[in-house]
Amino acid sequence: MNDKPKTTLIFGNLKTRFSYLGLFILLVLSGSDLQAQQVKAAVDSTDILIGEQITYTVNVEADSTDLVMFPEGQSFVPLELIETYKTDTSFAGAKMNLIKRYGLTQFDSGSYTIPRQVISINQQPFYTDSIRVEVNNVAIDTTKQGLYDIKEIVEVERATSKIWEYLLYFLILAIVIGVFLFFIIRRNRKKAEAERKLPPFEQAMVSLKALDEEYKTPVRGLSDQEVSKAYYSKLTDIVRHYLDEEVYDRSMESTSGELIERLLEEKQKGKIDLSKETILKLDQILKRADLTKFARTAPGEGQAQADRIVAEEIVKETKESIPEPTEEELMRHAAYREALAKRRKRKLILTGVLGVFAILVISTGILIATKGFDFVKDNFIGHPSKDLLEGDWVRSEYGYPPIIVSTPRVLERTVVPLPDSIAMQVNMNSFAYGSLIDQFYVVVNNARFNSKEEANLDGAVQGMISTLEASGAKNLIVKTEKYTTPEGTEGLRVFGSGEFPQTLNKKNFDAGEYELLLFTTPGVLQQVLVAWREDDQYAAQMAQRIINSVELQKTVPTNVK
Repeated sequence: MNDKPKTTLIFGNLKTRFSYLGLFILLVLSGSDLQAQQVKAAVDSTDILIGEQITYTVNVEADSTDLVMFPEGQSFVPLELIETYKTDTSFAGAKMNLIKRYGLTQFDSGSYTIPRQVISINQQPFYTDSIRVEVNNVAIDTTKQGLYDIKEIVEVERATSKIWEYLLYFLILAIVIGVFLFFIIRRNRKKAEAERKLPPFEQAMVSLKALDEEYKTPVRGLSDQEVSKAYYSKLTDIVRHYLDEEVYDRSMESTSGELIERLLEEKQKGKIDLSKETILKLDQILKRADLTKFARTAPGEGQAQADRIVAEEIVKETKESIPEPTEEELMRHAAYREALAKRRKRKLILTGVLGVFAILVISTGILIATKGFDFVKDNFIGHPSKDLLEGDWVRSEYGYPPIIVSTPRVLERTVVPLPDSIAMQVNMNSFAYGSLIDQFYVVVNNARFNSKEEANLDGAVQGMISTLEASGAKNLIVKTEKYTTPEGTEGLRVFGSGEFPQTLNKKNFDAGEYELLLFTTPGVLQQVLVAWREDDQYAAQMAQRIINSVELQKTVPTNVK
């Protein structure tokens, strides 16, 4: 018996390129020659209901001295192994007959293929035939179940373009960030203007003139005592502010007595050159102001104006008594103001960056809470499959006779290595995008044989399954059904799920799905395969779009690829 044909696996640009056509072409060409006469397999029924058990029987004829090993474990996928029975053995001279039975079932309806099983005889592999099994739904008696009226059509709002929706999000976000930056910049400018105020003496003179303008005429609605109280409060505050910045930095918090006592101490220490008379005049003004504010007394006529003149003389005399700052002090003051401005600028930048970041985080959190994490990730961060799905698709013709199909990218021609014995009998054209380890994979194959016989589709399906497994896929579930293209060409649809490798070393796996279309005419075998990751909704939409776009052209155009 011939050995099982081997499939060559080609890797290029870190992408696996399948050569599974070679395998299923061998199966198509070899036919029943691969089946050993010593091994036979059968099932008691090829048409069952969901969950119903069938018995899979393997019959082996061998010499009584041969070592025979039957398959173990879940090797019957897509059917499930329920029970393994003991092996029945009978002898006839030097020959023995072994019968091994397995109980199988399936809980999903569809058309399934039990894959070939490997029987080892003296460490030499022999293969059973694959067997097709139909699993049917359980019929439901609708006469015992009440039926409901068809629901009325519900009108829904027309969905707006996603582009405008995204623009609205960005516009709202830009407005929020703009308002935030406007307020922090305006606040920073106000602080800077406050720091750039007039020197203490000039500020005191401007404030005294403003006081004169404010109280040039009596304030309507207030008694003389109330006017005097407000006037003296502002007058003494002007003098206190000046002394606070130039003489004693606690002038504003001190009582009138504490302030006069401190000024006398400063005069004795020689720090200020104020006359005692000036200090006493200030003392009288502060006491008169306290009486006006707290004892509700009113000064005599003309007293407020006299105290205003004395207050200005006190400010001027205080300025003359303070030594002029040295050049070194002025430089230190300028350096301090410059350092203060730089620190304020750094604080503004840091506040702006942290504020914008906080707005982005809060906005992202709101979007995640309302739209979900996948929406934010796919639409704002990006998703490779989504970009392919929403990009510009290409509709092209591949091979001879042409297979017309729409794909997100133009498929590149690939070389499928075939044994010399096979290469002489078939003309192979293969085109692909991606690989089995990628998020999305599509292959179009077109094979023409020298003979005019139609290919064995069952053998092609088995070859595809075997090669996918050899390339790293495992636990494949296979379902088949008839398929007709929009133009009426009949073929075979093979679909299912399994586990696909994440990398070339095949250590980690992801759940995946695949769909295969097979078409055959005399001397021609055509195939379209799409495989994708199970959790990728955009890849699933791409696969469906590709499958629905397949069209077979019977005539060959002049610009065939």
